[in-house]
Amino acid sequence: MRSNFRPNIRLATNILLVIVTFAIPLKIAPIAVVYKEKNLCIKYLKHQIDRDELIKRLKIVKQANPSSICDSILKS
Repeated sequence: MRSNFRPNIRLATNILLVIVTFAIPLKIAPIAVVYKEKNLCIKYLKHQIDRDELIKRLKIVKQANPSSICDSILKS
């Protein structure tokens, strides 16, 4: 009778590859959000987007000063 050890190892390896494949984007997603905010601030400081567009995209209150918020975002 043949041993099932090798097919079980292959199955376990394939399952781990699938798990890792989906874990990588979950790990990268928060980094993408930070860079998206930084790019928005850079566009605002270069006058490529206006104040209202920045407030809408960053979901901040209108009373906040976008320049100071951008300074804190770009420093982090």
